Amino acid sequence: MDSTKKEVEELLNVQITDQQFSEAYKCAVHKQRYIFQQEKRREVKEHWYLVELIKEYVISLAFQEFTLDLCRMNNMEKEHLPKRTGTPTTNHIVTVSAL
Repeated sequence: MDSTKKEVEELLNVQITDQQFSEAYKCAVHKQRYIFQQEKRREVKEHWYLVELIKEYVISLAFQEFTLDLCRMNNMEKEHLPKRTGTPTTNHIVTVSAL
């Protein structure tokens, strides 16, 4: 497992946490089994194929987390906006010169 994680890190050129690897590994193994059931191709069962699937899931999960963080930040900004009630109006300021 450790060597597989290192292979994925080398492909991505970045270090990943054990938690990221574990989650990606579970998803990749599940996908690998599904693909093999559907297509029965030998290369699907090879180690390099699993490494590519893990890499794919690490990227996908990182993007998912990034997107969720953006949504959370957006929601926090909305919570701090002043609450406005009533209907919007426009104020026209008219200056009166000499009457």
